[in-house]
Amino acid sequence: MSSLRNAVKRVTHKERSQPQARAHLGLLEKKKDYVVRAKDYHRKEDRIQSMRRKASMRNPDEFYFGMHKTQVQDGVHRKTEAARQELLQDEIGPDAVKIMKHQDLNYVRMQRQRDSKKIEKMKASLHLLGAQNEGEEGTKALSQKKKHTIFVSTKEDAEQFDVAEHFQTLPELAGRSFNRPRIESLQKAAEPSRSINYYDEEEEEPPQLSEKQLAKRTKLARKTAKTVAKARAAAYGEMEARKKRVMEMGVAEAHLVTEKLVSSKGRKRKIKGAEDGKPAVYKWRRQRSR
Repeated sequence: MSSLRNAVKRVTHKERSQPQARAHLGLLEKKKDYVVRAKDYHRKEDRIQSMRRKASMRNPDEFYFGMHKTQVQDGVHRKTEAARQELLQDEIGPDAVKIMKHQDLNYVRMQRQRDSKKIEKMKASLHLLGAQNEGEEGTKALSQKKKHTIFVSTKEDAEQFDVAEHFQTLPELAGRSFNRPRIESLQKAAEPSRSINYYDEEEEEPPQLSEKQLAKRTKLARKTAKTVAKARAAAYGEMEARKKRVMEMGVAEAHLVTEKLVSSKGRKRKIKGAEDGKPAVYKWRRQRSR
């Protein structure tokens, strides 16, 4: 009988769809969807009721020693850095923590030395022409710009004075106090090299350039000057960024060295707290050498 029951074609039951008048409300919710939504709603409702009950029964004088190792940051309750370090020491041991901090110190020193050597190489190649100078204390101060005084006959000549025309250079190079070639030098550099005839006494005169060719070469020289100036500015920017990173690495190294010394043996007391990014200052008790 079971085989005959399976042989008879059964009616295919289809899920009811959302009526056309309610199509704007989305898909029709089935029972399984309602069950999931109802469980989530009741779970949230129970949690809110539990929090309200705890808040109403809260003791304002309640205290736990664990409060010393926790704090609230941006509305989130979390452990302090010192508590996390203690937990890390309990998990992997104090010796492993010392090794990790020593490796961090070596890495910071290596990066600082690498950047310092790179800065020295860049200083030797760029010569710091017209750039910022760095003082003894590490503060940056603008170097005093050199003045070039030019005397003219009348006041009108001073108002209509053109620096590029006076120095016979491009307007992009007029503000420089160094490497300011004239237009003739740039044009000669842009000209193709000519072969010298050693057998004829009279040398061939270079061909006269038309205004179009002259304008083209002037444009090429101006473009070359802009490219060089852009590359030079990028190099100075990289050098300043490396200087800043060296200073930051120095501060990080000072903190790591202080932390390493504080964790070592010996009686000590704090003289000055950490301020302006600098580590705290400690004084150790003198020990008589044997």
